[in-house]
Amino acid sequence: MLRQASGKKRMSNPYHASGRRPVDLSNCDQEPIHIPGSIQNHGALLGFTPDGKLVVRSANATTLLGPLPEPGQPLDERHLDVSARALISAALADKNGYVDAHLLALPAGAFDLVTHQSEGVLIAEFERRPLQAAALDTFALAAHQAIQRIQRQQGVQDMLALAVGEIARLTGFDRVMAYRFRHDDSGEVVAEHRRPELEPFLGQRYPASDIPAQARRLYVINPIRLIADVGAPTVALEPDRNPLTGRSLDLSHSSLRSVSPVHIEYLSNMGVAASMSLSIVIGDRLWGLIACHHMQAHLVPHAVRMSCQLLAQFLSALVERNLNGERARELERSNALRRQVVAQVTDREDIVLALGAEHEAFLGLMNSHGGAISLDRKTQVFGKGPSREGVNALINWLNEHESGDIFSSSSVGADLPDLKAVLGELCGVLAIRFYREQNGYAFWFRNEQVEDVSWGGNPEKKYSIGPLGPRLTPRGSFAVWKETVRGKSLPWKTTELETASQLRLDLQEVALSNENMLKRARETLLATLGHDLRDPLQAIMMAARMIELRDHSSSSSNLGKRISSSSSRMHRLISQVLDISRLQSGMGLDIQRRPVDVRKMVTEIVNEARIAYPDNEILLETEDCGEIALDADRISQVISNLLSNTRHHGEFGKPATLIVFRRGDVLNIAVSNHGAPIPEAVREHIFKPYKREALGNHRNARGLGLGLYIVSEIVIGHEGQIRVECENHIVSFTVTLPVRPVASV
Repeated sequence: MLRQASGKKRMSNPYHASGRRPVDLSNCDQEPIHIPGSIQNHGALLGFTPDGKLVVRSANATTLLGPLPEPGQPLDERHLDVSARALISAALADKNGYVDAHLLALPAGAFDLVTHQSEGVLIAEFERRPLQAAALDTFALAAHQAIQRIQRQQGVQDMLALAVGEIARLTGFDRVMAYRFRHDDSGEVVAEHRRPELEPFLGQRYPASDIPAQARRLYVINPIRLIADVGAPTVALEPDRNPLTGRSLDLSHSSLRSVSPVHIEYLSNMGVAASMSLSIVIGDRLWGLIACHHMQAHLVPHAVRMSCQLLAQFLSALVERNLNGERARELERSNALRRQVVAQVTDREDIVLALGAEHEAFLGLMNSHGGAISLDRKTQVFGKGPSREGVNALINWLNEHESGDIFSSSSVGADLPDLKAVLGELCGVLAIRFYREQNGYAFWFRNEQVEDVSWGGNPEKKYSIGPLGPRLTPRGSFAVWKETVRGKSLPWKTTELETASQLRLDLQEVALSNENMLKRARETLLATLGHDLRDPLQAIMMAARMIELRDHSSSSSNLGKRISSSSSRMHRLISQVLDISRLQSGMGLDIQRRPVDVRKMVTEIVNEARIAYPDNEILLETEDCGEIALDADRISQVISNLLSNTRHHGEFGKPATLIVFRRGDVLNIAVSNHGAPIPEAVREHIFKPYKREALGNHRNARGLGLGLYIVSEIVIGHEGQIRVECENHIVSFTVTLPVRPVASV
């Protein structure tokens, strides 16, 4: 709707005429509109090198301005008049290259002379001035009065509504609209002043493609643009080259620059004969436009345009101030709710339960319909959220796609189609990851926001025959085309994303603080296990042994064995928990190597096992391996654990086998038993702690799955390896340890 161009009666295409690629809707987003090679015909353009030589001029320059020097020659007394030459000389001497404007009275009539620098070339534009045009100070006063009225308005909408009326009064355009860009770069007419007989455009939406990226860039660089006559032919530049760069002459800051032929057709389809736009720029971003349309050719004097530009710049400042105020109020509200959420979970043992119990502030923080929090796969869902299975599926998706610590979508069906079934009717999701190691996530969910959009014509591009031949043309009809948008939620605001980012840091700090509390509690427990329980447990074990030796009655003997067995199990579990604590805290197992007679050590272990478990047969094959530098206690722990494994998992009545031998500088220890093969999936993580497969074994119901993990860590601590093999219903664990010379310890 708002691209700037010219050409209803007869349209020339300078891109095609100069051998460039013809422009249509299939490539208009790449069109180099800042170097069109032509200007509009209500003025003339001259280009000078820093030494004053004329190097570029428009094809109509001599017609409008009279005699001019040959290319490569400077101006002299035969050209223009004294005042014009003096102004051009002053502009050439100005190293800053500021845009400047002056009123000239030449033989051909009144002109506004506007100068600026373009990559070292001085551009001098002579723009015809209408005879009835008032003086600049008149319009400056009118603009000042309009600014005073606008700044008294309370909100952005009221400012825009008043601004379009003031600009219509200053310029005389038939229609003036305030056009605001949305989050998806589509635009909406939010204020309008028009002649009563014109069709209203207020409330209509226009797709982002109506203003391509390069056009947006020019709207920021050059905030005012006039097309005086859409139907007028363009005027070529001779030549279309900057001699200092060898490239096409850049007309980004030009007032006379011609416009895309696609936009010419666009305006023609709307019945618009003249157009002007004023940019509303906030920061470096094009926030909106004031778009003016006239049903006849309409040359707005330069003085009027400058007054309107001043008004638009002041309007931009007022809008920015108002939006910053809204933003500050939103952040103040969200920060209060964020502090409330953080207070709920601080010093609470369980973040998930704490938020689940009081979730109103959490949901209100993001104006969401539902929410969820998950830590270490413990999940709470509240409000209108999905199922726990849906939340867990979303966590898996975020982890697999490495989506970062903050993820948002207002269209789950389009962005996460595989999860649509498990997320149900939800359309919006905002997720923050506050604890990577334990899958700590917080979520907010939004329902569908059904929206009826009134488009200014069907936004879809269609093939048709246009004035420039068979090609894609802009929309030919601007009758309201209504669409009901489904499957989307309200978009997540920038302030909401900023608040989510801050809350992520807060929850991260709370989670780490809670972990430190748990770590201290665990260390206290382990100290109790290691010191306060081991000594009395040792005494119990000794008393049980004495009962067995003194009293030979069957009942007393059985009692002694039960006490001894239970005490041994407790002693083993305490040792395992202490080892796990050392490993997971990064302390390691503290391997202490001493010279060990391996054959003697292994024989003693097997003899003790045979006495303790007479029903479990153990076949021992061992060579004289000599003395080897090992941690005898730890290697004994390895062998005892592997033998215990054969009792718990081997077939009843079948013997276990222990083979120990040395080959060169490698000690080999193999423990095997008869049993069903271990599935490959289980073997992949058999040496990890807390295995699911360790649960449910009726022969080792109280096992924690820690034994093989500790065995593996002891072997690794000796710089060795352990592997498991299954063949012909024999399960074998093989340990290989490099032999260190005894003299090295």
